[in-house]
Amino acid sequence: MRIDEPGLAGSYEVVERHADGSLLLRPEPELLSDVLRETEGAVFRDEEFVAHLQRVAATRDDLPPGSD
Repeated sequence: MRIDEPGLAGSYEVVERHADGSLLLRPEPELLSDVLRETEGAVFRDEEFVAHLQRVAATRDDLPPGSD
């Protein structure tokens, strides 16, 4: 499911459908290749680096084996 509303924009996976029609959504993980492409050459400082590592850890690895 894709949501375009500001502050919520992104792709989501439907986790649960409730009887009242509401949905429980979970953000779909970013692709590791997209994160690497977006941040290539970036210099991170302190909290930025920690946030970047957390973002990388939450990605879905789509790189072929041995591509490091």
